[in-house]
Amino acid sequence: MRQTHRRTDARGDGRAALRRRAFLRATVPLCVCASVICCTDPRPRVAPPTIRLTVSPTLQVHSPGTIPTSVYAYDFQGFDSVDVAMRSAVPQLDGDSLYLFPDTTEATTDVVWTVPSGVPLGTKITVAAKVWNLVGFVAVDSSIVTVQ
Repeated sequence: MRQTHRRTDARGDGRAALRRRAFLRATVPLCVCASVICCTDPRPRVAPPTIRLTVSPTLQVHSPGTIPTSVYAYDFQGFDSVDVAMRSAVPQLDGDSLYLFPDTTEATTDVVWTVPSGVPLGTKITVAAKVWNLVGFVAVDSSIVTVQ
């Protein structure tokens, strides 16, 4: 008697191959999604804070007079303090202002510096702002103005 054999694939019968394909179609996208979610950090990386010192570009400094500035500071983890300083070759102009911002991630403050009388024309004044974040990173911004 002659026997006939049904042809099957190398892995078994045809139904098993269909089940394997259906299983792979369902699990591969899930594995890809899981690997993308697990490999992305939802928090920003540790970085220095942001600081921006703004002095009007049309400001004309006179003696006596004032230097109005605005300081913006930002850090997603929070920052410790902001130091605004004024420095020049004339010792009367040197000064510092320290601002403490507990539990703050963003702040804007206005600082007005006074220029006393008797400061010579052409004196260059550097206004600098420095911010420290809670991790210990520091950022600095500065601007130079001239007494006219």
